[in-house]
Amino acid sequence: MKKIFRVLAVLVAVFSLVITQVQHINAQSNALAITPRKDYTLKPGESVTDTLTITNQDPTSPLNLSLSIIDFSAQDESGTPSLQLDENASNTPWSIRDFVTLPDQITIEAGKTVNVPVTIQVPADSGAGSYYSAIQYSSITDQEQNRVNISASSVTLMFVKVPGTAKQQLTFEQFGTFVPDANGISGTFAGLFFNSRPKVMAYRLKNDGNIAEQPNASIVIKNSFGKEVYVVANANPKNQLALRGQTRRFESCIIPETVEQKAANGTEVKSVVCGDTNFSPGRYTAQLSVLYGENGNETREITASSTFWYLPWWFVGLAVAGIAVIIGIIVLIVRRVQDYGARKTRKRR
Repeated sequence: MKKIFRVLAVLVAVFSLVITQVQHINAQSNALAITPRKDYTLKPGESVTDTLTITNQDPTSPLNLSLSIIDFSAQDESGTPSLQLDENASNTPWSIRDFVTLPDQITIEAGKTVNVPVTIQVPADSGAGSYYSAIQYSSITDQEQNRVNISASSVTLMFVKVPGTAKQQLTFEQFGTFVPDANGISGTFAGLFFNSRPKVMAYRLKNDGNIAEQPNASIVIKNSFGKEVYVVANANPKNQLALRGQTRRFESCIIPETVEQKAANGTEVKSVVCGDTNFSPGRYTAQLSVLYGENGNETREITASSTFWYLPWWFVGLAVAGIAVIIGIIVLIVRRVQDYGARKTRKRR
């Protein structure tokens, strides 16, 4: 019996330790405020020294961090970065791990902000194109320097553009009306709408070049009579990038609306949502125009078009009823003609 109690006591202690550790990590994740992205343009052989602003929002506990450079690629078509956490992983073709110098560890006192120096040195033999990696922030959890990654979002993405003649090649993949999933990451292209009007347009581009492209795009939607009903002047509203080797999906609201929402900490934040459209039943044509080209390279254009139908159920019902009435009238006319012909034949006899 005593052995059972001892085992239970050990399990409770271990469980409590795990819970405490998770709460500690979550608290530090919520306390960390960083710059999510840094962009630089440097010629071969040039360098720049900058600062990373890091804030400990926890008013009671200091934050001990380990800083490291890791590579990343695109996890999916939404642009979510896939971090390469293996310390022994080989550098990617676009890595800047060997370009960056920064402190290995820092301590931020409770409620304080620090500016961490970072230096980027581009090798003299670097070719034109885009290079990028990420600065990862890990929590140092004990005196033995054990590190725990705070969260996937606790990184600063670092982009370096090297001017010159780069290989730029965006290939068109798909364009049309889009229905996002509830998770906001995936969704489906659709060309026929019965229950609700379309709200989102999307297009997919594959980057086969060696430069991360940030396309400028616009969309014009016309009805079946050729009249413009909607114009999306900025079809890359978040200034998103198509990374090297990535097929990227770009989404844009047909009618973007800015609304105020409450964040987790209770503060009011502004966000963009897709407002209701006012499409009438019928067929529509959308025309896409994409311009891209950076680092002094020539501007290139991609054009595409797609069609979609908005046929609400009430309209389908009316159409079916109308077709049924027309068929009935035709049948009635045919029968009348046949009866008339039969009567005329009988009179001749």
